Amino acid sequence: CEYRINYTVLGDGVNLASRLEAANKPFGTVVLVAESSWSNCSEAFAFRNVGSITVPGKSSVVSVHEPLYRITAASHGPLSPQVSSSQLSFVSPQSSQEEVAEPENEDVLNAWRVLPKSTINELARDYHAGLRHFVAGDLPKAERAFAAGAEIVPDDGPTKLLLELTRGGKKPGMTWDGVIHFEHK
Repeated sequence: CEYRINYTVLGDGVNLASRLEAANKPFGTVVLVAESSWSNCSEAFAFRNVGSITVPGKSSVVSVHEPLYRITAASHGPLSPQVSSSQLSFVSPQSSQEEVAEPENEDVLNAWRVLPKSTINELARDYHAGLRHFVAGDLPKAERAFAAGAEIVPDDGPTKLLLELTRGGKKPGMTWDGVIHFEHK
């Protein structure tokens, strides 16, 4: 006798995961994770904060991160002071300071695989500066930083999206909150 089981998964976490999967398209990313996944996986992966978003069906703001590569014993972990500044910058959940870690080529999750470390560092520097200015509402400075990052890596999705948003600028009477609002599922 053959049995089949049908099931449905419900809940806020499932809804958010679905919305984050959809947010990959405008961000030009492969994987995005929310704050809880980021903090739970911080010792295993290096992440890039791509910004804060709102998604349909959820009223609260969600901090979104892109996993970049797996951290291995060879990289000395995410908070190692022994890693040189010529390596990839990222922000760890334990600190608001930019930290560095050594990616291992076979563990890089996306297009970062083909970039030299110096290029990744330059993009990370410009991206983090642009994101700080974007959140603060200083869109001219954010635009300059994202434009510099786009010159370094023209096909970096998060840089392209935030550059486009900064060029749209603040509209008269608009309240700036530094959050990217997605209105479609």
